[in-house]
Amino acid sequence: MQNSITANHQIDARGRVRTARRADAQSGQSLAQRRTWFADPTSFNFQIEDDQGLKNNNSLFVAYDGATETVDALIGAWSAYGGLLDPVIDGQIIGGSITIPLIANGAWKTAPVVGTNVNQVMMLDFDNDFNSYVTGVQIPSYKESQLVTGTRVPNLAATALAAYIAAVIAGSGAVFPNSRDLHDLDALRKAFLTVRKVRDQRVKTTVMG
Repeated sequence: MQNSITANHQIDARGRVRTARRADAQSGQSLAQRRTWFADPTSFNFQIEDDQGLKNNNSLFVAYDGATETVDALIGAWSAYGGLLDPVIDGQIIGGSITIPLIANGAWKTAPVVGTNVNQVMMLDFDNDFNSYVTGVQIPSYKESQLVTGTRVPNLAATALAAYIAAVIAGSGAVFPNSRDLHDLDALRKAFLTVRKVRDQRVKTTVMG
């Protein structure tokens, strides 16, 4: 993200949300209202493959009204631009994504706790309602208060951890966490601590279940 960009938004003449630059945000110039907490513009991304199997990408930044545009509408727009790109290229569009960068909620902590280590990870393995494969959710820099006192074992009765696990299983509003192949997560199979470093070094320290 460029230093000149903030999450403030201005509405242009066509009614679209555009990110206000820092100077505008500070002075209030052209800033009509805030719609969605974007950190940078949304991008439509297309992955293109040639006949040798090599891949490259096309990206397009887009502006829209975040208060009214639906996910289906964004996907439809992505597909429409892909349809316009396809006749321009000899390569094959094999997929893509829509990226919506976000900034942290102002209600969350504004600085990490002193001594935080994101390499220390709590792993939560969830069962789904279709097959025996687990879906792992990692929690970097977990709080020591979320462990059973005097041990390296996750405390599933700890208030914050229990609330998070319950929300993953039950969903929140109209959003329901799923496995990678889109099956509902319905139970926690196990929780354990591990160390995951930048270079994919992994040392299991404690296993439950």
